[in-house]
Amino acid sequence: MAPPPFSWTGCYVGVEGGGAWGQSQHVAATAPNPATVGLPITLRFNLAGALAGGTVGCNYQVGNVVLAVENDMSWTNKGASSPDMPPFSRGAISSTNEKWIDTLRGRVGWAWDRFLVYGTAGAAFTGVDVGVCSPTAICISDSRTRTGWSAGVGGEWAVWSVPAGTATLKIEYLHADFGAGLFVSPPIVVGRNTFDSRNVRLTDDIVRAGLNWKFNW
Repeated sequence: MAPPPFSWTGCYVGVEGGGAWGQSQHVAATAPNPATVGLPITLRFNLAGALAGGTVGCNYQVGNVVLAVENDMSWTNKGASSPDMPPFSRGAISSTNEKWIDTLRGRVGWAWDRFLVYGTAGAAFTGVDVGVCSPTAICISDSRTRTGWSAGVGGEWAVWSVPAGTATLKIEYLHADFGAGLFVSPPIVVGRNTFDSRNVRLTDDIVRAGLNWKFNW
């Protein structure tokens, strides 16, 4: 007898890791001179780093269509810094760093037996540290959780099965946009140094591979 067709239906857990890059920019929200509010404190600068974490989700297959919901949580060291531009303080350095990123997404895919391609979209969350160092080496930082959206594409391959479950390998690209968030609010004064409030723009591009275990319940 022919073996039964493979089914993607079931819930799964997994691990994943890869790289992340993106862009950030600091824009003045307050300033001693009101005319400079809204001007860029930094140019757009590139961020890069690694990430690693875990995922959990559930699939439901109807014909060749696979519907799913997935949540993942990853540690990351993505970050970079940039010098401030005139008319802001010459010699000051502003930085943006991410500590973790979490996405909660839906997936819609098309399965050819043990191979699945899919598109995905949903919410994204990240923990962001913004730092500023004055020319006199006095530094401050502010940490916030930012919320945005994410979308991407991926492919998954069921490589090994036993009655209890199936191991799958995946590769995935995601873009996340967190818009502009307010940091250092209210402004911080340390001695003769005033650190102005700023809107910090942030985007992520993520490429990662993963290993999942789908339970055949």
